[in-house]
Amino acid sequence: MKLGILFWFYQKPDICKNRLELIRKHNPKLPIYGLYGGTKKEASKYKKLLTPFLKDFYTSSKHNKPAAWKWINGDLMILDWYKKRGQWLRWDSIVVIQWDALVLGSIEKQFPGLKNGQLFISGTRVLDKNIETKWNWTRPQGKQRSNYLAFKKYLKKKYGYGERLLCSLFILQIFPRNFFNKWQKIPHQEKGMLEYKIPTYAKIFDIPIYKRNLGVWWFNKLSKRGETPLNARGVEIKRSLILSELKKKNGFRIFHPYNHLWP
Repeated sequence: MKLGILFWFYQKPDICKNRLELIRKHNPKLPIYGLYGGTKKEASKYKKLLTPFLKDFYTSSKHNKPAAWKWINGDLMILDWYKKRGQWLRWDSIVVIQWDALVLGSIEKQFPGLKNGQLFISGTRVLDKNIETKWNWTRPQGKQRSNYLAFKKYLKKKYGYGERLLCSLFILQIFPRNFFNKWQKIPHQEKGMLEYKIPTYAKIFDIPIYKRNLGVWWFNKLSKRGETPLNARGVEIKRSLILSELKKKNGFRIFHPYNHLWP
């Protein structure tokens, strides 16, 4: 299996350069492709700075979309990359690394036994009642509840899917090529929210899901304090935790988010 990296970025060019230097240092044999999702007027600045680390640089055709849309529909940013550029590049599975993630080791070693055709999204699990009642995207009386219910209704009508959805925290992903080929054919691609939409579609498509604990926690006090390796809260990972993991032979080597230069 040929593994590739898709580096997804849109701000803080110096941080992006630092992250790419680290990814290349620890993963010298993996090709890195760039997905720039920022404003088109700044694309040339990023391209000049980051091209030395990238096999390819792509500016998203969704660059004019509002920032909120890009956040909620990050999956469609990635799909746009695949349709316009990625499908012609050399890889079997692509690891999506965001600009504010810190990679301090071999990505391949963090995913032992990963097979061709498997999909991974951090924190994937069944969307049970406990999550449904607490999560912003699904909780009763929440602003996103109607979108969630409409998506479930759509899946039932379109695919006959009536089981509980899967859900995830869209921090780190590995997509096999066969998932993209099915994903791009989905009608009404903006229905639902990516963190439950993508893993559920993987189940519907019968794409095997690779299971790996990368230190993601749901509704946990540690994540609120930046004391878990990965979190989707925007709470910066504490440097002390990173250093502690690096001392362990089999410790975590990927952290998110971290917004400073790493020596």
